[in-house]
Amino acid sequence: MELKTSDVAVRLGVSPKTIQRWVRKYDIPLRRNEAGHYLFDEKTIALLERVKFEQGAAMEAPPTPKRPPTPPRNNVPIDALFESIEPEIARVSSRLDELEQQLEQKADDVVSIQLLHHRQEMEEIAARLAVLEQTVARLEQQLNTQPPSPHEPPKEAKRKRRGWGRVMGLFA
Repeated sequence: MELKTSDVAVRLGVSPKTIQRWVRKYDIPLRRNEAGHYLFDEKTIALLERVKFEQGAAMEAPPTPKRPPTPPRNNVPIDALFESIEPEIARVSSRLDELEQQLEQKADDVVSIQLLHHRQEMEEIAARLAVLEQTVARLEQQLNTQPPSPHEPPKEAKRKRRGWGRVMGLFA
């Protein structure tokens, strides 16, 4: 009778990976099927039982179906549990309050610095604007007080051309 790795694992109470590890570690000669899986006979199973005994029989627990672990049940009342963690909660809460205060202080400091920078920039812009206004006022005054240059002909108002005369000239 030949068994597969999973059957031998169930029989020995270990996982299939443990069986494969033992086969490689102790260089146990085995036949393989067409798919390359190990085939175990009674002699090999007896050898693996001896390996398990020598290993202490506690290498791995056999695989169990996946299900959520059940929480341990201890009969501790919830009030006693709360009393034991209440000082720790208070310590964490006070530390959290301190950190929030520090964070608010940092934020206030950053905003204050930004406001100072903006105020400085606005003062610089206002100073530049005042210089520009003075320059424009000076240039306007120079332009208004300058007599017309002799090279420029006096400006005459341009006569408007009437479009009707041109149209009549086409027919003449």
